[in-house]
Amino acid sequence: MSEELFAQALRAARGCIQEIYLHVLGEPLLHPRFAQFLAMAEAESLPVNITTNGTEIGRQAETLLKAPSVRQINFSLHAYAELPESEARQKLAAVFDFAERALKERPELYLNFRLWDIGVQTSCPWNEFVYNAIAERFGASIDPARFSPRHKSEPVCGKLYVHSDSRFIWPGESAGEERGEGTCRALDTHCGVLVDGRVVACCLDPQGVLTLGDIRENTLCEILETPRAKAMKDGFAHGKLTEPFCRKCPYCRRFKRTGR
Repeated sequence: MSEELFAQALRAARGCIQEIYLHVLGEPLLHPRFAQFLAMAEAESLPVNITTNGTEIGRQAETLLKAPSVRQINFSLHAYAELPESEARQKLAAVFDFAERALKERPELYLNFRLWDIGVQTSCPWNEFVYNAIAERFGASIDPARFSPRHKSEPVCGKLYVHSDSRFIWPGESAGEERGEGTCRALDTHCGVLVDGRVVACCLDPQGVLTLGDIRENTLCEILETPRAKAMKDGFAHGKLTEPFCRKCPYCRRFKRTGR
């Protein structure tokens, strides 16, 4: 997204949002105008939440720590499980170094170390390594048995947490059975703005299947009042999935719903 379009998105969203999440797909810390985006959000008094794989944390540490707009940073540590061991350890150490510094310099900043495979019966070597590394570096013992679908976060120290969840499957990759009944938090707690300005119902739709409008043409408040948006939200409220995309989305299965 260009700086001009980001500014337009901020203007279009005035009065409709309380905070920004810099993620739909991709790595936000790689954006060449990342620092400017944070400053623009600060000018609009909008807190920013960031989800990152942490590979650029060394290069962007100063920017993140000096930006008052940054409220929370989520580190997807499960991404390192596929890397060669030496590289994974090096990247994990860089994230830990940043976390230690943030705890001292920005104690109000929320930090999450995210891992996958909650509830999996077989042990995950990478998760076990991370838990042991956390204990060694931060002095906190993390018991994976405490995690469950209803209890996904464990405190480490200050506002640093470990967050464990089930393995994520993008809706487009799912070959599961369609369901007409269910619910979701899309259009309730969040929606998404794609790199070209299209507004989508949720952050799991990088292709714009659920496009509701365009912030280059209408305000976000206007887009969220369109017939398609209202039909989706009303359906979620009554346990009905009105869109084919939603009917096959595995993420909907995480929320309480009616029917099977």
